[in-house]
Amino acid sequence: MPDRNPGTKYLRRVISVFVVTFVLTVTSFSLARAQTTPTSSEQKELLRVRQQVWDSYFSNDQVKLEELIGEDFLTINPGEAHWQNRNEFLAGAKAFADHGGKLVFLSFPRTDIQSFGDVAVLYSLVKITMGSEGKQESLNCRSTEIFQKRNGRWVNTGAHVDSGQ
Repeated sequence: MPDRNPGTKYLRRVISVFVVTFVLTVTSFSLARAQTTPTSSEQKELLRVRQQVWDSYFSNDQVKLEELIGEDFLTINPGEAHWQNRNEFLAGAKAFADHGGKLVFLSFPRTDIQSFGDVAVLYSLVKITMGSEGKQESLNCRSTEIFQKRNGRWVNTGAHVDSGQ
């Protein structure tokens, strides 16, 4: 038997529109957060930017670092209880240079990348040798770095480096 009440018909339409809108919204959010595989060009760009961050830190290129790391940058370094913010990270690069520190060798023998839309996470093994006052120190560590695409370019927003042990 057909429903002759126009209010009921209107209510059914409103509910239908709400349900469809809700389903589409939830679906789009879940797709945006799902892991994707970065394209070859995205991978190359992420690796290039990551290399620039490390090189700029050890050469104390403050202008380049300010361009490459976000205002909201945080880093956790091996053996340190304090987590550094952007300003402390920049000060660390300056202190390294002020004490005559030099990057002797840097390589990333393994890097895996996960991408979540405009966010990418790089998991890496790192081999690094630094020199200061005629002495060298070599480290093998692990690094997890977060990059976010902002205004069309990848920006480093966080890093966690540990001793690999």
